[in-house]
Amino acid sequence: MVSINLLRSQRSDDRLVRKRAKSELIAGLCVVASVCAIWGWVAIDITQATQRLEREVQAKQARVAVLQTTQQEVLALEERRQAMVAEQERVNALTSELDRPIHLLAIISRVVDPLDVWLLHLQAKDAKVTLSGVARSLQDVLKLAKDFEKHGKLGPVEVVDAGPHVELPDLFQFSMNILMDSPNHAGTNS
Repeated sequence: MVSINLLRSQRSDDRLVRKRAKSELIAGLCVVASVCAIWGWVAIDITQATQRLEREVQAKQARVAVLQTTQQEVLALEERRQAMVAEQERVNALTSELDRPIHLLAIISRVVDPLDVWLLHLQAKDAKVTLSGVARSLQDVLKLAKDFEKHGKLGPVEVVDAGPHVELPDLFQFSMNILMDSPNHAGTNS
């Protein structure tokens, strides 16, 4: 008996269906693998970017902390500076009267020319200063009075007595009164 297989085409169709299913399965696996690879790459990139941003945030927070500490130190130093300025003003207010003779002597050392004028007596009482001495000429006495008035830290100058010296006729004796300005005014001009 001869057998004829009429279902042979059905076998080849089954093979084709299995091949196609296998190809589709492989293609699907490739797509899934590609998607997984891309997703993994994106996840790694996002993780790295997140870590980088976190490091930047931490670095900026550290800088902010340093700046805040520096700002607090600057504020503390400014408070100390203001306290020192206030203390200096209090000390200046208390010692301004004590500084008057020093200022007066400093002015005298700048104004008096030792080649033309010699001071013999200096008396300071409150704001009034009396100077007496000997000069080479009457013009030297008047020049000395003008130099004191020009100085600016002293008030008006009054020449009380000026005339020939009793024992040395080539020299002139003089006496003058100088009023000192207020200590606050004298302090601001120095």
